[in-house]
Amino acid sequence: MLPAYGADAHGGEAMTPARLAANISGTPSKGRIYALHGVTDNAASLSDISARWSSDYEVVLIDALGHGCSPRFTPTQLEDPFEALVSSAASLICTIEESAPAPFVALLGHSMGGATAADVVSRGLAPVDALVLEDPALLTSSQREHFRASAEDRIARCDEVTQWMGREIDILLKDYPQWSPSEAGGWAQGKAQVDRNFLARGVVSGSRSCEEILAPISVPTLLITGDGDDVLIGPGGIEEINAMGNAAVETLLIPSARHCVRHSTPTPFYAAVDAFFARVAPSK
Repeated sequence: MLPAYGADAHGGEAMTPARLAANISGTPSKGRIYALHGVTDNAASLSDISARWSSDYEVVLIDALGHGCSPRFTPTQLEDPFEALVSSAASLICTIEESAPAPFVALLGHSMGGATAADVVSRGLAPVDALVLEDPALLTSSQREHFRASAEDRIARCDEVTQWMGREIDILLKDYPQWSPSEAGGWAQGKAQVDRNFLARGVVSGSRSCEEILAPISVPTLLITGDGDDVLIGPGGIEEINAMGNAAVETLLIPSARHCVRHSTPTPFYAAVDAFFARVAPSK
């Protein structure tokens, strides 16, 4: 666990990036992969990503601000929590790449982490060569309002998992039989660690629309979603994104995949990302 990148979360100006914790493994022979998790999760819930790619890439699993071992949100950061998520993630990536540039930098993000990753790339805040978005929280106005309205329920759910962690892991693994036990443990741990003051804000994305975020992106991007009843993008979102006509943004809908695409359908997810990396990463 390395909490050493970025600026101090408790001092300085309003938007001083937070100092995030990160788990780093592997070797950067082919490049470096950064991964961002969803709301209430943590870096440990991404551990299979390291297992998958650390033989060829250095893998940086990031605890988002207010999650895992990263600092809690300050009152100032809670005034615009999504901007704090974005600026802190971008700061970490920039700091690492400035000190040890990788030949290829990929950024992966799920849900809230996908919205964060897309915003970082859309605004050019960090050096990223390829972007993978797993059912990102590029929310419509109605989805944003629903998320705000369900904030207290989300806090109560995290409290429930924290109190009955073993039971909840068992339930999760029965519901998602392909979810690895190691990542399920991280999922449960994340519910105990997440900043409740942040959850109370009910914010996991910015105010820009999906089109406003994706239209400026010029790096190769793979957006993966499913058709399960809990997905955020889904078939309708795929149609709208494809209609934008941004050639840099490739979409994939995996049948039967749920919001946690990687956990509900890991084989097609990893196969798609492997093929994407093979196309866009520089060959030696």
